[in-house]
Amino acid sequence: MSPHSNDTVDTARFARFYLPLVATSYLLTATNPLLAAALARSQDPATALSGYGVAFALIGVIYAPLLVIQQVAAQRLLLTGDDRSVRRLTALVSVLFSGVAALVAFTPLGLFVFRELVGVRDMILDEAISAMSALWLVPALTGLRAFHQGRLVAGHRTHPIAVATGVRTAILGAVAFGLTLTPAGAWLGGVAFTAGLAAEAILVTLAPAERPRVETPVPDAGDPIVSFSTPLMLNVMLWWSTPLIINSVLARTPEPDCSIAAFTVVEAVAWFLAAPVGQLQHASLALVKCRESHARVRGYAGALAVVVTLFLGLLVVPTVGETILWIGFRLDPSLLEPAAQAFPVAALYPLLYGHRQYYQGLFVRAGCTGLVARGAVLRIVVILAAAPILIGPMGDNGARLGVTLAVVGLVAEAVFLEIMARRRALPLLDAEQAKGAVPAPAV
Repeated sequence: MSPHSNDTVDTARFARFYLPLVATSYLLTATNPLLAAALARSQDPATALSGYGVAFALIGVIYAPLLVIQQVAAQRLLLTGDDRSVRRLTALVSVLFSGVAALVAFTPLGLFVFRELVGVRDMILDEAISAMSALWLVPALTGLRAFHQGRLVAGHRTHPIAVATGVRTAILGAVAFGLTLTPAGAWLGGVAFTAGLAAEAILVTLAPAERPRVETPVPDAGDPIVSFSTPLMLNVMLWWSTPLIINSVLARTPEPDCSIAAFTVVEAVAWFLAAPVGQLQHASLALVKCRESHARVRGYAGALAVVVTLFLGLLVVPTVGETILWIGFRLDPSLLEPAAQAFPVAALYPLLYGHRQYYQGLFVRAGCTGLVARGAVLRIVVILAAAPILIGPMGDNGARLGVTLAVVGLVAEAVFLEIMARRRALPLLDAEQAKGAVPAPAV
């Protein structure tokens, strides 16, 4: 029996599909704690952490559009059975954005971006440029990886994704901690990240997957892939611009190096612990067919988010949070206390992030990708509006200020997505069920 022939979503089916993705998320988000731990053991940890944090935030914005290829490839295969248009789009965008990253890494454009736009200076600026010189290939590798991950998701083969991510994390950790024996600072983070990503991209490219059977395929030539994908690209670009925006705010606090370094560590720990909800967009995209399956999958997703929130909430206890930060990162006392004080706010990440991921996958499934982009724009607008209000009373603790801005933005986005799901996405699912066919994308 084809894995796509049964639309019933029970606990066992959800677990079989999603557990490898949980492992993938844990292994993927282990990247940041591993790199932060390695950088914290460098000769000048605050500068190295700050420089890499700024560089990674920028490269995240540059490669972010490639991340949507995963969802687009899966949606195209489920809708049309054909992924040729996605292949062409992936190749074009990959080359374009790696070229942009190379300009930042090797031309005066990098100095302008980091000094004038982000606002970093002196040694942090030097470390950021150094890290970018090793990160410029990341967009091309991300595009290759995302396309083949989407192919595997459409074929309900999530295990190879987890294996490839495990290999990536192992290589990244080995390279990062190996380079701590050298004088390298933020550069070691860039080299380790690129090496691990290259290994992952190769493995998912080689992994086989059965193409899904499409009973009533929609001709791919008649469906504008660019107009469908562009809102999703804008969405992830804005998502990855969030740390860069927040770092830019923290660069204007009284102690920018400590603020950015502490925020970088807190983000690494919090997002690692929130990892199990990070792939919920794939659950709603691949498993939701109607309101009934939506209710079931959303219930499983909600229960998972609550459990992860309670787990992350353990870090709210001061002794627990500070112990983890000390053991993992050997933070200086000037960074340890402010970082620990940010955990009570960061504990909200799993609920808000899980909600965001699930509903964005639902909107992609229904074809209304424009709403995904609008939610992202709203989140950024709210963060920008809140920053000047909060920087005064909270500027002395950059880590807490940073996570508070992130949470405020996520709350606004969650409200928008919930309202739009009831007004647009669910009626589209009803129409799909009524006519027995997938609706054409409505951006």
